[in-house]
Amino acid sequence: MSFRILGALRAGVRGEAVDLGGRRSRLVLAALLLEPDRPVPVDRLVDVVWPERPPASARTQVAIAVSGLRRAFRQAGCAGHVIETVRPGYRIPAEAGTIDALDAQERIAGARLRAGEGRPAAAAGLYRGALALWDGPVLAGLRREPIETGALRWEELRLTALEEVAQVELALGRHHQLVGDLMGPVGEHPYRERLRALLMLALARAGRTSEALDVFQEGRRRLDEELGLEPGRELRDLQTAILRDDPSTQPPGVRYCAGPRGRALRWRRTAGTVRVIRSC
Repeated sequence: MSFRILGALRAGVRGEAVDLGGRRSRLVLAALLLEPDRPVPVDRLVDVVWPERPPASARTQVAIAVSGLRRAFRQAGCAGHVIETVRPGYRIPAEAGTIDALDAQERIAGARLRAGEGRPAAAAGLYRGALALWDGPVLAGLRREPIETGALRWEELRLTALEEVAQVELALGRHHQLVGDLMGPVGEHPYRERLRALLMLALARAGRTSEALDVFQEGRRRLDEELGLEPGRELRDLQTAILRDDPSTQPPGVRYCAGPRGRALRWRRTAGTVRVIRSC
């Protein structure tokens, strides 16, 4: 049995999709999957399905929805107990099947371990594999406050993983690729300064200095006009570094040394030789 919540809600048995029924059943299943291996009280499921004025038969209707889901899983060929009845409600046990969100969490943990071991390429691969599991907003289309609140955990994990893989891939010299990867998320989360800083650094290392500074100014404008705030220290320091052509804003492999009359010259090693590519 497999479940997907990193996008539209889906379930499958040995690769074959399971018909999850109508909206009520899907809301119940979504609420259970957001708390895997933990009992979810019936009253909470009622609140998910009927945010206001639940009918007198609400608890019975939740039980009917659970029964319909169990029947659908059996008909799809799943012999085990996917949804257990436990006080004070229902639970999807850990052994019932795989959940893409937990798979993503495990891959990200592995990526962090490899990054800490000094294996950036292996870490980047695991991060990218985890991020590929998202194919849209978590539980897309199931608009209920408890569902959306529960989904925030997984959206935060996605953004954190994106920031972490960007840091790893910048160290690997993959700044050109990162520019396209980061532009969309920065537009969707304009107040997330870490993402903005990573986009600025990727642009600067790709030789797109003016665009990097434009990204800073756009962030400053939005913070000022919409929140009445100034950019944080990380963004301000990075802007200064880009303006000064600081070595930290250049791709890996570029180094500086003292030149004539104390000027800093930037050098790049290529094909076993060293050449000056421009003076600072």
